[in-house]
Amino acid sequence: MDIPFDQHKIHSHDGTMLTGYDYGGLGDPLILIHYLGGTVKAWNPVIPFLRDHYRIISYDLRGHGKSDQPDYGYSFEDTTKDLESVMNHFEIEKAHLVGSSYGCMVGLYFTAMRQDRVLSLANIDGAIINDTGENGLNDETLEEHLAKFEGQLDPDYESIEEFQQVYREQWLPWNKERANYVAEYEPRMKENGKVGNITTGQTMQKIISEIYYIDFLTWYKKVQSPVLFLPAEKEGHFQQSLKFIGQAKVGLPYSETVIIPNSTHLMMFDHAKELAAAILKFHSEIPVSERSFR
Repeated sequence: MDIPFDQHKIHSHDGTMLTGYDYGGLGDPLILIHYLGGTVKAWNPVIPFLRDHYRIISYDLRGHGKSDQPDYGYSFEDTTKDLESVMNHFEIEKAHLVGSSYGCMVGLYFTAMRQDRVLSLANIDGAIINDTGENGLNDETLEEHLAKFEGQLDPDYESIEEFQQVYREQWLPWNKERANYVAEYEPRMKENGKVGNITTGQTMQKIISEIYYIDFLTWYKKVQSPVLFLPAEKEGHFQQSLKFIGQAKVGLPYSETVIIPNSTHLMMFDHAKELAAAILKFHSEIPVSERSFR
């Protein structure tokens, strides 16, 4: 999919080079934050439905896409400083944040800690249930949890063709949006001569470990921006997520929950038009009393 953009190299607080993307537009700034293991290209299906309404910015998170992948810097305070660096580079004072999965966690922590720079937050099936704790998804230690992923976080592929074939067979429901993403994805060439995901297994483990014991409710208690929750109806923990969202909403000045029928975890690939419509509607209905004016 041909989505025009200007690509920028951005120095973060610790010298890590991030790759930012400016898709243009004249409305309020809207920053898209992708999921764990993804790249900015995951947003290609939804951008055409948004670019007439916002100035759209995105970036490859550290350890992802065309950004650097250092051995350090995967705490949420680091991701906050990364996002701050992106906003400063593009001279954005305040922005709407839209996250997917892990990107929701990045956006939520930023909103909780840098409230003065956020117009609103939209969480697409992320930061809507804890990994552990009361009503969490898992009842096991971090070590036991990581052991379940042994061999899965950084698999070897014999060639780019095999990499693409595996995705065609396993990344369901397969459609043209997923096909375009995989076709444009540039896998990493490993030292052993094999092909792998851009984000290494070591980086994935660092990020999973950062997330595992976090109670997102403590972060929501600090949020004063409007929040849109977009849980995926087809996820197995959907009902648990709804219960968690009910708890997260307590104390928020303004929030809405939108359920897109038959939506999956990465709903930008399956329901891009409906997702964009939900975001636009949410922003248009934020009460004047809850808007952050620049």
